[in-house]
Amino acid sequence: MAFSSSAFSTIPAFLYKSNRHAPNDKTRRRHSITATLAEKKKTNALQYRKLGDSDLEISEITIGTMTFGEQNTEKEAHEMLSYSFDHGINIIDTAEAYPVPMKKETQGRTDLYVGNWLKSQPRDKVILATKVCGYSERSSYIRDNAKVLRVDAANIKESVEKSLKRLGTDYIDLLQIHWPDRYVAVFGEFLYDYSKWRPSVPFVEQLKALSRPD
Repeated sequence: MAFSSSAFSTIPAFLYKSNRHAPNDKTRRRHSITATLAEKKKTNALQYRKLGDSDLEISEITIGTMTFGEQNTEKEAHEMLSYSFDHGINIIDTAEAYPVPMKKETQGRTDLYVGNWLKSQPRDKVILATKVCGYSERSSYIRDNAKVLRVDAANIKESVEKSLKRLGTDYIDLLQIHWPDRYVAVFGEFLYDYSKWRPSVPFVEQLKALSRPD
C-alpha cells in the first residue's frame, strides 16, 4: 500500500478553494471534520496534526497515489482508499503528473481514479492534496499550448482547473508545488550543474498564484 508522510515537503503549502465554495462552508467543514475525527480516534491509534495555520486536522499518515493507474488498477485503488479512510487516514495525496512513470498516455489517470472514489464519499470529510508540476521541458503535453512547464500564474491556473475537473470536485484542500521552477538536480541527477542555471519565476508570483489561482 502506498503511504507517505503528511509532512509532505518544505515547499510552502496553500489552501485553494474555488469561487463556488461558499464562505459559510468553511465553518461547517471544520465542524464536520472535527466530529469525524472524534469518532475515528475512538477506534484507532492514529494521531492528527493541525495543518499549518489552517483549520484542517490531518492524520499523521497520508495515502499516496502515484501508482494508481500504472501499477494498480482502479479497483485496487478504490480498495486501498477505502481501507485507509476506514482506518482513520483522512488525507489523500495526488498530483497532476501521476501516475509514475510520467507519460502522456496515462497522465491524469490517478486523479480520475481518486475522483471516481470520491463520488461515494462525504467530500467534506476527505482532505484532498494535489500538486502542480514544476519546470519541465519533457512534460509540456500536460498543458494545452506550452513548450515548457513553468510555475507561473498561467500554468498554476490551468493545472488547478484541470485537476478539479478530473477529481470531480470544486475545491482542493492543499495545493503544492511538486518540484521547483528554479533549476535543481532532479530526475536522476545527483550533482548540481551550474551550467544549467536559468532565471526562475519570482517566488512572489508563485505564492500569489498558489493562494488564488484564478
